[in-house]
Amino acid sequence: MKLFIMVALLLVVSLEASKVAENQTCKACHPKIYKEYTNSMHSKASIYRDVVHKAIWDKHPLKKKDNYKCGKCHTPSDKELVANNGKLKENYTQKNEPISCQHCHKIESIEKHKFANKNVLTSKDKTFFSADSERKGQKVEFKEESSFFGLFTKTVGSPYHDIDYSNEGYYTGDACMGCHSHKQNSKDFTICDLEVKKGDSKDTCISCHMPKVQGTVANQKMTKTHNFHGATAIVSNPSKLSKYIKLSLDKNDKGFNISLKNMANHTLVPHPLRLAKLKVSIIRDSKTIELKDEIFVNVIGTDGKPSFPWLADEIIKDSSIKAFETRVVKYDTALKSGDEVVVEFGYHIVNPKIAKKLNITDDMIKKFTLLKKEKFGI
Repeated sequence: MKLFIMVALLLVVSLEASKVAENQTCKACHPKIYKEYTNSMHSKASIYRDVVHKAIWDKHPLKKKDNYKCGKCHTPSDKELVANNGKLKENYTQKNEPISCQHCHKIESIEKHKFANKNVLTSKDKTFFSADSERKGQKVEFKEESSFFGLFTKTVGSPYHDIDYSNEGYYTGDACMGCHSHKQNSKDFTICDLEVKKGDSKDTCISCHMPKVQGTVANQKMTKTHNFHGATAIVSNPSKLSKYIKLSLDKNDKGFNISLKNMANHTLVPHPLRLAKLKVSIIRDSKTIELKDEIFVNVIGTDGKPSFPWLADEIIKDSSIKAFETRVVKYDTALKSGDEVVVEFGYHIVNPKIAKKLNITDDMIKKFTLLKKEKFGI
């Protein structure tokens, strides 16, 4: 009887918690992953946590109409927003889990559209998709198994949900493409396109941005590693992505060239708000000579001038580095024996000029995030 009451109470608590905070039920069994999630961009995607998104929303003409249209990707877990037809309201979901664990793990398929792709969620209650190469193709349901004529019993699966390991999208990374593929505005102009080109590469969104890290995946299933859920690694741990950028130096009589090879299968920092930068300096006789920075941007606008995404109808400038592209930057400074050339490649989440116009003063946004650094002795 006591066992029945305990199970009943747990069920009630679980159901009530799921109405208010979907992720709290995940936290109990996946504490390490939950901790990573709380520091991720997914947990900070709403205007109440993302200063950049808020700055853009404050300028958007739809704000005056109280008609928030960004929820499909920025706050899909806010059922209250959907019920209120886009009327944005500060609540627990907006502040803590705008893109919940459950939302991402319920994406069954992706519908491809011209304007933007669409996530199709499974209609099966408490069924989540995941990837595990050792269990690929399996569907694990919670059950009790007995052996030796019932003398020994053990449970299989999770008491809170079933796990489907057969969804190919979680192995290829296509499950991410509902929100991270491309976006067009009302003028049929493509604001941003990741331009993924798989080619012969075996890398996926998962292998690059959610690499294996130390720690068990769950309390009930002890493992040595799990996939990093700090989405994305480019913000939380950019050093993990350094292997996808190759820097080299070629000296000549007039100066030298720096080659930057993008080994990722998509365009580097294609978002029009971003700014990538190549910084080069020469250390000579204990003095540092800083050369002019090379900037990589995708500038969109109207009538030949930069403008907000909803107004843009043309590309003003696109110097972003495409998938598998090698970009060569020439420097006319002659090198001497004993020189050391320091090369750094990184990015700003928001182009400093745009940040200034949007009145963004957050130090995290303003800082230069280093992705790759190499030193070349002459």
